[in-house]
Amino acid sequence: MKREEVFERYAAGERNFSGVKLEVDLSGMELSGADFTGNRMDEYYLERTILKGASFVNTQLAQSCLDAADLTGADLRGARLSWASFKVANLTNADLRGASFHNTSFDRANLTGANFNGTNLGGCIFSEANLTGANLEGCSLYKTAFRDTIMPDGSIRNK
Repeated sequence: MKREEVFERYAAGERNFSGVKLEVDLSGMELSGADFTGNRMDEYYLERTILKGASFVNTQLAQSCLDAADLTGADLRGARLSWASFKVANLTNADLRGASFHNTSFDRANLTGANFNGTNLGGCIFSEANLTGANLEGCSLYKTAFRDTIMPDGSIRNK
């Protein structure tokens, strides 16, 4: 589905894009509340896209660019986001349980209140990120780097 058609359908009130093959570049669009459950969206461009409350449950977004995207309250449970980029992204109160973020970049990302329970964060880089109140219980943090990052308890970590 071409970008223009996505825009038109969204403007007409459609929110279910699950199972729909979408154009790779959806950057800068307003798609709050959209449902992309189970889609294959590897190497997609979603920078500056507004995706508040969007559903990406079990969606594949490997190597996708979500820089400066607004994913406030988004549902990414079980999503595959290896090698993705979330620079300056807003993931406040996002549900990330069981997702895989292997080697993902979270530079200056806002992850306040995000739920990472049971998530693979191996090899991820958190640089100047905000994890205040985030749930990291049961996460795999093998080779995860924290640089000037605010941890869930409010402390700053550089390791």
